[in-house]
Amino acid sequence: MSYHNISRVDYMESVRTVTIRRWKQKKCETVEDDVVREAGLRIILSDSRGEENFAFIRTISEDPSPLIYGLLFTSRIIHKSEDISHLRVSNQLAKVRITDECNIHEKLSSLRPTARLVTGVCGPDEGALGTWRACDLPPVNSPLVIQPKLVINAISELNKSMPIYRQTGGTHGAALADTKGGLKIVAEDVGRHNAVDRVVGEALQQGKDCGTGLILCTGRLTGDLVLKAAVARVPYLASIGAAVDTGIELAEAAGITLIGFVRGTRMNIYTHPERISFNST
Repeated sequence: MSYHNISRVDYMESVRTVTIRRWKQKKCETVEDDVVREAGLRIILSDSRGEENFAFIRTISEDPSPLIYGLLFTSRIIHKSEDISHLRVSNQLAKVRITDECNIHEKLSSLRPTARLVTGVCGPDEGALGTWRACDLPPVNSPLVIQPKLVINAISELNKSMPIYRQTGGTHGAALADTKGGLKIVAEDVGRHNAVDRVVGEALQQGKDCGTGLILCTGRLTGDLVLKAAVARVPYLASIGAAVDTGIELAEAAGITLIGFVRGTRMNIYTHPERISFNST
């Protein structure tokens, strides 16, 4: 996709240096430490009928356009990249022009007030199964079958592909991997939801199909996170973190193979294990 419809401003560096006191090995010293630079972003949507305040996000100080595309897609505000006719980000404000066919005013009026504040760190995951059912989407029906080592190797590559985390320890990561384990898109952000939305949004912008691969992430597999994968029609969602019951329930109903605790040579497969081949090659 061409980016002619996106207006940008210069963004601050994602990392800043601060002076701290560090206690280590029974000694206290003054040192400089690198930390993530976090920014607030208000998103306003508009069409020919007027403007609507959509959300306030805490995010990393990088180009937010993939995050905005992904968030609007996984929130079912838009269904394709062409539904956004223009996007301008300036001074912590994103103005997004949406085509009239999306009926943004009707969709936003149905959202709970708590759904309009998105911190990027933790979101409400109660009712994720009901929200998915309300989307009227069929379960993911994918013929893909992969081996455990592909998931393990892909997560290992994700861990190596997070420079901001390696510098600061302050971000979550996510990636879109193909069925050979190659990472096609990698993103970092201050929250696990944001990281996944960035991956989905960049895939949308590039015309990549999330349904032909895996989404990898570093956080807990909660219902609201699995909901994003369900909307993106992803057959596999894997993380180094644990799954919680809402995530497992939604993944089972939505036809997603949910994999957690991918660490070293082990992993837990919570749902739809038929897509994992345990035969050695």
